[in-house]
Amino acid sequence: MNETHRGQPMQEATEHAAPAVLFARQPIFDASLDIVAFELLFRPTDGGPMPMPFDGNRATSTVLLNAFTQGDLNAVSQGKPLYVNFTSETLSDDLPFDASRLVVELLEDIPFDDAIRAQLEALRQRGFTLALDDYVEADATHPCLPLVDIVKLEYPHYNAAGFDHIVQQLRRHYPKLRILAEKLETEEDLRRCQQAGCDLFQGYFLARPQLVHGAAVTTDRLAILKLIATLNKPKVSVGEISSAIERDPTLGVRLLRLVNTAQYQRQVDITSLHQAVALIGTQRIRSLATLLALSEMEDKPESLQQLALSRACLCRELAFGDPDLAEKAFIAGLFSYLEAFFNRPLEELVESLPLHASITAALLHHDGPVGTLLETATRLESGEWNEIPWARLKSLGIKPSNIGEANQRAMQSMRELQTSARL
Repeated sequence: MNETHRGQPMQEATEHAAPAVLFARQPIFDASLDIVAFELLFRPTDGGPMPMPFDGNRATSTVLLNAFTQGDLNAVSQGKPLYVNFTSETLSDDLPFDASRLVVELLEDIPFDDAIRAQLEALRQRGFTLALDDYVEADATHPCLPLVDIVKLEYPHYNAAGFDHIVQQLRRHYPKLRILAEKLETEEDLRRCQQAGCDLFQGYFLARPQLVHGAAVTTDRLAILKLIATLNKPKVSVGEISSAIERDPTLGVRLLRLVNTAQYQRQVDITSLHQAVALIGTQRIRSLATLLALSEMEDKPESLQQLALSRACLCRELAFGDPDLAEKAFIAGLFSYLEAFFNRPLEELVESLPLHASITAALLHHDGPVGTLLETATRLESGEWNEIPWARLKSLGIKPSNIGEANQRAMQSMRELQTSARL
């Protein structure tokens, strides 16, 4: 098996949070020894030893989420494909990731049956590159070989004659297959694999895995489970899915980061979670939610989520019947707590999301109608009645008497959300 399966409170959180280990990254080289891809390897968040017993499903899920829905994907990949190991449980034809960025690496112990064959064929149809990991067979009869693009030969397993033989067999039966020699420890190993005719090379002699650090994303498991339950309801609507995602800001952030990848080729900026859900589709959101449920993450305090949701509800109610403004105001209120959730500067987080310009302006500067509602909500929370932007509210047709009404409706909306979350 490859080694993969191996306000003030916000300021303080940003200053004192130690960077977590997101994954390790090991380069893959071509025959000219240029880097052509990276393999992403699971590592414990605290940098300690591998957990025992090892949970391959959780490892795969954590690596995928940290790479594709957390940080800057371009910085991670440098424009090159990313290899990630998959177990049979995490293998899905509804993977919500960019097929041009992800190489699906099949672990050697995945049982091959009709269901796996169908999943692999579906992934190929969607344009994913498939690799077969840790190959140690003496011949080219493995049932996965007709379906994969790359086979990774475990070089230390073979003697010189055996290695030459398997390379020749693979070339004869699958001439389009790319052969990657892995676990190369010495210059002699590399030279032998080059002479044998391999295409790609990986191992400690060329480059050791390097840890990639960042702020660990935290997600409310209850919100994820509720989302999964919602997704599995018969004839579930886009509105129901959006409502489930609204209960946890970090779910919304991950969803928007997926929308921001090239595979969805957005023509317009996102103005609501409803729009993002409709664009990605139920099946791929289900896949994302399942990965989240499998991953190892600690939850943020429940009180923080309540504060974010309360502000979002108030912002939405302050819009007074303007549905477009209400949707934008809800997202602005929800995401105004991003610093506390992610322990990173708000400007950095907002830059990574495909938000409508009016929402971005509201979050960063309290500009525009959305910014007016957001500033009003934050002033109300602090009891700063005199600091509320009354003149700007008046231009939106909102009177002082309307504020109390909106606050009452927001509290009722919060109670309804909390009740549905407990069902």
